[in-house]
Amino acid sequence: MTNHLSIISGVAIAAALACGAQAPPTPSNAAPPFIVNGEIKLAYAIDMPAGPGPFPAIVMAHGSGQVTRHDQAYFAREWLNLGFAVLRYDKRGVGESTGVYSGVGIGNGERMIAELASDAAAVARFLRTRPRIDSKRVGLFGNSQAGWILPHAARELGDVPFMVLWSGPVCTIGLENYYSDLAEWSTRPLDEVYAALPSYKGEAGYDPMPALREIRVPTLWLLGSDDRSIPVRDTVANLEGLAHSGKPYQWKVYPGLGHSLSGQAWPDIAAFAGGWR
Repeated sequence: MTNHLSIISGVAIAAALACGAQAPPTPSNAAPPFIVNGEIKLAYAIDMPAGPGPFPAIVMAHGSGQVTRHDQAYFAREWLNLGFAVLRYDKRGVGESTGVYSGVGIGNGERMIAELASDAAAVARFLRTRPRIDSKRVGLFGNSQAGWILPHAARELGDVPFMVLWSGPVCTIGLENYYSDLAEWSTRPLDEVYAALPSYKGEAGYDPMPALREIRVPTLWLLGSDDRSIPVRDTVANLEGLAHSGKPYQWKVYPGLGHSLSGQAWPDIAAFAGGWR
């Protein structure tokens, strides 16, 4: 199974817009600027707060699916409201970025997560050079599949000040696929789904734990207790082990919320990110 998170990523954005944000702006007909990462050119937009700066900033990575910079407008507005500049970009092979789009599954996960993480790292390096940006305060943010991509990117960068992961899984691709096969689009009680997870004997696929063990980046995970796309209980168990080993990882589980979460997550993001404003 591949690309389980793709539909949910779109749902997350739609639900977030329903929380009071305006619709994303109509794409401009003007040719976008590009960030070059090897043979890939990534179309991007930078949103800047008012004032002279220098500003803290966010690189906005993607959930799964064919996500463009315009699809990320809601999250960008929220970060702007917190005083952060934002760089959002079209995923490789999507929108006006070059390359070939591919979903991420068990078989290609190692390669695809590395490629998508390389793009996020290239974008972060670029953003650090921009006028009115404080190069020491460029953090990483993303939803859903970005929970795999951004720790890998942080390991590549080596000096990320902070990360925020919205419904980001801390488990293997194989386990996430198995969980969502059982839980998504069903009314099966989640206690029953979690009871079935130890029986999974399939391939693991990409595992974010090695990267999370290597980096030491203050990170906040935002999770919904009723998420039917990622196994939140397993994610929290893995985070507890990492935190016990001394990693600066925090998480917040919102009772009754699913993969989309809601606007109530933003005060927790503001409290966490306030140290970098």
